[in-house]
Amino acid sequence: MTENENENEKMFEDMADELDELDSSPTQEIDIEEISSAISTSSAKASRASLSKRSREIFRGIWASLFYSGQASGNGIVLTSSSRGEGVTTIACGLGLSGSGPDDGAKVALVDFNLRSPGIHKLLRLNQSPGVTEALLDGQDIASVAQQVNENLHVFTAGNVANKSLELLKSKALENFFQQLLNDYDYVIVDSAPANAFPDAQILSGVLKEAALIVRSDTIPREAVAQAKKRVESGGGKIVGVVLNMRTYPIPNFLYRRV
Repeated sequence: MTENENENEKMFEDMADELDELDSSPTQEIDIEEISSAISTSSAKASRASLSKRSREIFRGIWASLFYSGQASGNGIVLTSSSRGEGVTTIACGLGLSGSGPDDGAKVALVDFNLRSPGIHKLLRLNQSPGVTEALLDGQDIASVAQQVNENLHVFTAGNVANKSLELLKSKALENFFQQLLNDYDYVIVDSAPANAFPDAQILSGVLKEAALIVRSDTIPREAVAQAKKRVESGGGKIVGVVLNMRTYPIPNFLYRRV
């Protein structure tokens, strides 16, 4: 084995050690640019968004890994990342569309709680408000702010968030909001801001208890992923899955066994 190969193997071993508690977490790989294109193209041609056949199969695999693998004990999950641009919003939309599709038929609530950069309404071509902000701060009925994308998918957009992020996170109505969604829907998918930049994912994980990390593996340092994991756990959340996207280099089999 060459010196360079030894260094590469040591790097992967170090990464596995830092993320050791993710040993049993399901890991999925996707191409986020391909998926994003599939969602936006279909939603541009119709009033209701849908997934291409290939994308649907990919997200069904991710859905199964998250909810049917035995890792997740509940029906709500927070999606977060270490930094911006890792594809959390796209994956949240894909999971919502896949889980609520005709094959699965589950009743799904997709919540945009990425308060600093809400994007679900843009990707699915919905109104930004009213949404979560109006339900939590203005006392608007939760059901009244839901936007229906298909028979089984209801989207709760961020609403008029401007300068209200901390107020929303501190709201006494936060837990009641999510508890009602957990009672009314089979599954609740939450799009959250990057864990290393904002406290949102920590707080939301403390409410929903379980989270999945989205990792853009071609650019994000392993240290950043480890830090995001620690932040989620510090809020009382458990990492139940990892989604790797844009992987451009081979990862040894021993690393897959570790993460």
